[in-house]
Amino acid sequence: MKILIVAFNYPSKYCSADFVFVKILVDEFARQGHECVVIAPHSVTHHKCLHHGVEEYSVGNNTVKVVRPNYFSTSSLTIGKYYISNVLHKMIVRRAFRYLKFEPDVVYCHFWKQGIEAFPFAKKRKLPLFVASGECEIFEDNRKGKLKDFCNYVKGVVCVSTKNKNESIGLNLARSENCIVVPNSIDNNLFKKLDKQECRHRLGFPMDQTIIVFVGWFIDRKGSLRVSQALDSIPEKDVYSLFIGSGPEEPTCDNILFKGKVVHDDVPKYLNAADAFVLPTLQEGCCNAVVEAMACGLPVVSSNLPFNWDVLNRDNSIMIDPMNVEEIKQAIIKIRDNVQMRENMSNAALKMAKQLTIQERAKKILSFMQQRM
Repeated sequence: MKILIVAFNYPSKYCSADFVFVKILVDEFARQGHECVVIAPHSVTHHKCLHHGVEEYSVGNNTVKVVRPNYFSTSSLTIGKYYISNVLHKMIVRRAFRYLKFEPDVVYCHFWKQGIEAFPFAKKRKLPLFVASGECEIFEDNRKGKLKDFCNYVKGVVCVSTKNKNESIGLNLARSENCIVVPNSIDNNLFKKLDKQECRHRLGFPMDQTIIVFVGWFIDRKGSLRVSQALDSIPEKDVYSLFIGSGPEEPTCDNILFKGKVVHDDVPKYLNAADAFVLPTLQEGCCNAVVEAMACGLPVVSSNLPFNWDVLNRDNSIMIDPMNVEEIKQAIIKIRDNVQMRENMSNAALKMAKQLTIQERAKKILSFMQQRM
């Protein structure tokens, strides 16, 4: 198939961390023999530079082309109920469609906003339109049916969790029969179990201490400060931590071995140096960081909320109230003190992760699109 992918963002030399999950999926589409072109506008304001417009790179025997029209984003500036950045983004995407020298068989969009942007182009060309619903919050509220023509036109919706599927249906964006649930996945060539002692030695971490790892933005939604508070409240002060990420709510607890950003390809080393992954997040579609941690064999301490239920269970995780610092603390202590439970949870995490490879995810999505077309 010839697949046109429309994304809000896409990794580049200017910003390698943004929307990595989209690139991993597109690369696997290409690796499985499909021709892919991506439209992903480049924010001049955010990156403080112009992009030359088009780039290409090879994946297996195929080439992925990325079209990056420049636009100026305006943060949260609004006129009435409209965010100016969203309006400008929509205009530049639709302009890119007009000059697109590619005849796709299908249009695949991340996420609902991008599906709405691509709708006129797909309808004019009579192309099947698919939407990936992966947002932590779906902002395209269609309860009054204002998007009826668009929703009726969409051939299928790929949801990263049952929670996202139910939200999409509840907002009248999709019908149940048009949806498939395919949780986020990992590149199992990168995220896999490594020798813990070797990773700790290479990173200069203590060999015989309990280490937990947090990966995500340092913001309230992700819970960086709640993890920090939970660690500080452990009386023995014998649990060490790694905080991978950045943001305004920097953790300040004792025994932080590392705090800051890490190149994506180096994240597995830090995960494998830890004993458990802790992320009391409040809202997700399906959290990539959780799946990546499981692929490295880590027991997970995370939220007892619906967005986790497709990948986490009692065997591979301790699910807690993400706002309850005492519950986070007790979960960490339980993992620290029970080596056998930790081992059992690690094995269960690895077993779940085997079902969540990018190869299988791409196959399921491609098969779903072909069936719906």
